[in-house]
Amino acid sequence: MPRPKPFAVLGLLGLLGVACSTASGVEGKYYNSGTGEYAMELKGGRVTWMQGQQGRAMTYAIRGDSLVINDPQGGFAAGMTFGIEKDGTLSLGVLGSLTKQRP
Repeated sequence: MPRPKPFAVLGLLGLLGVACSTASGVEGKYYNSGTGEYAMELKGGRVTWMQGQQGRAMTYAIRGDSLVINDPQGGFAAGMTFGIEKDGTLSLGVLGSLTKQRP
């Protein structure tokens, strides 16, 4: 059985590290960039609060440069996909964006 190349193993570990740091990097409270209203809180893979979705057991997943909401109850947020911008802003395109700081 061939042994894995050290560079391949290091590359894979690096990619896993980036994925983990991106997931923890999105955690926090988000505000609507236009109105300044509190809109959503992400923590530990869970959506702990989302405007209009109180009491729902939602989760999120990072897929590349996107954050995808999973709502097992099938609410309006199910499958909602935010683009993760370089500055940490979560973008919904023409629907606006969410930032970690109040505008």
